[in-house]
Amino acid sequence: MDKTLYKQVSVPVTVVIPNYNHAAYLRQRLKSVAGQLHANLQVHVLDDCSNDESRHIIQEFVKHDDRFCFNFNETNSGSTFSQWNKGVSLAENDLVWIAESDDMADDTLLTRLVEVMESDASIALAYCQSQRMNSASEVTGDWKDFTDSMDATQFDTDFVMDGKEYISRFLIHRNTIPNASAVLFRKTIFEQVGGAPAHFRTNGDWFMWLKMLCFGKVAYVAEPLNYFRYHDRSVIARAHQNPVACSYYEQYDRTMRKEFAVFLKQKHILLSPATCRQNKYFISIDEGNEGLFKLKQGEYIKGWFQVLYASFCPRFKTGFIKKALRLV
Repeated sequence: MDKTLYKQVSVPVTVVIPNYNHAAYLRQRLKSVAGQLHANLQVHVLDDCSNDESRHIIQEFVKHDDRFCFNFNETNSGSTFSQWNKGVSLAENDLVWIAESDDMADDTLLTRLVEVMESDASIALAYCQSQRMNSASEVTGDWKDFTDSMDATQFDTDFVMDGKEYISRFLIHRNTIPNASAVLFRKTIFEQVGGAPAHFRTNGDWFMWLKMLCFGKVAYVAEPLNYFRYHDRSVIARAHQNPVACSYYEQYDRTMRKEFAVFLKQKHILLSPATCRQNKYFISIDEGNEGLFKLKQGEYIKGWFQVLYASFCPRFKTGFIKKALRLV
């Protein structure tokens, strides 16, 4: 297909670019948004009080493209997901793309995802396959190996799936939508589920997808149109750089899973009993792993409490008790 035909697409999209200290990648990101062949864009560039050259780069860029505007925080929010909420609140359109400031995109990404979303109003979000990219913008692979162990063929081709089925088959097990920059979603559903969890440091994106897919379908585009960058200043990398005692809790998913269970109850959403049991099982695994960690640190009462909880809920298993006995 002639790419110039994409220019004719008129569905408006709001792009949110949340930035914090990504000056090294920011020009590349801004150009990859401005160069989208889907040209009907409203772009909000948010800076969370960066202390690098980000503001200067943003100010210079927006002078030359009236689709772009910027919003600078005077103090750092401390939360990527707080910036998500701020950006979505500014959106004038229902279709929203959160384009993280250190990632990149093929110039057809929005066109393909908008086309999918417009084909079915019941689709809550659409996402494409992602390429892995390092700090030097070199492609090092894709994310298909992340899902192959769950289903070796499902992610070979495009599909549309009921959201609850997708949760049951994939999303309750792991975050199979690993990068927000690959996702186009509906603002109405984002707001319906209460927005992003600003108190989360990690896993807030996973929590959002779980909540949103309780209210609509998911669409997947197999073509890798997103470039997900790994580097030592990413949110994940910075979380792992924290002291071990603090970062341990963040690297597991227990808080997110517990809050998802509360969300289901509050919204009177029925998932299959097997899906709910699976969520409880993963909570218990995280509880047991932290219990073992506490025992190693000499926190015996709390450690044993967590180990025993994990050993009996939601079903009896002896593995954590055996590991704990070897530690004491």
